[in-house]
Amino acid sequence: MSRNPVQLSHHPLPRAPLGLVAAWSALALALTACSSDAAGPGANAAAGGEAAGDASGEELSQEELSALVVDGPVPANKPEVDASALPAEPDNSAPVSERVAWFLLTDVSTKAAHIDPDAVAACPEDLRNEPGQSGTCTLTYGGLPMEFPVESEDEYGDIAFRFEYPELPSVREVVEDTIRFEHDVEAVHCAMEDVVAVEPGEDPAPYFCYARDGGIPWVDSPEDTVSAYEVYVLDGGSVYTYQYLGVD
Repeated sequence: MSRNPVQLSHHPLPRAPLGLVAAWSALALALTACSSDAAGPGANAAAGGEAAGDASGEELSQEELSALVVDGPVPANKPEVDASALPAEPDNSAPVSERVAWFLLTDVSTKAAHIDPDAVAACPEDLRNEPGQSGTCTLTYGGLPMEFPVESEDEYGDIAFRFEYPELPSVREVVEDTIRFEHDVEAVHCAMEDVVAVEPGEDPAPYFCYARDGGIPWVDSPEDTVSAYEVYVLDGGSVYTYQYLGVD
């Protein structure tokens, strides 16, 4: 398991006196070597790799698919969280558990590129600012309960608290706007709940999206053709989408 530590206090905030830090989830180094957040894991989709779920749209007519997609403006930028709307950082005198929970909430919200005003995070109250601590923090986001293991160790004289991210929330409006931005399309629909817990990594998310994109570029199709899309959520939370080409 490889986990690159990041500072608890989000830049440009100053370093937290407690020295609390967190980490990206497992496979972070593997993703750096095989596919970065800048490029995305497009090889599987481009090669027509197997997609998650069973709703690729192949069983639906173009008329039915056209009825699903919803028009929306193409955003100028890829969706990202409004940092000014994140919860305020607890005072330095706050319990360690409260400060660690705050980081979990803000970090997951940043990864999801969306703030759930009703999200709540909690960590074991007996966490202490010393190495060798371990436990599981909980986060309810979009009504979904999720668990995140945390442990601490000494790091250059500071105490580093490191999270694992076995799952991350995938937000429908964020994914739909990501497709609009990445593929310059307006009519999009993702066949998912408002928020879905997704295991980050190299496998596609367990749902499909659809967009009126004119079809596969090298196939002569009507301009209003609707195509299916796979969605990938990387360990760092970045979302990438690829036109689904079917299974070889």
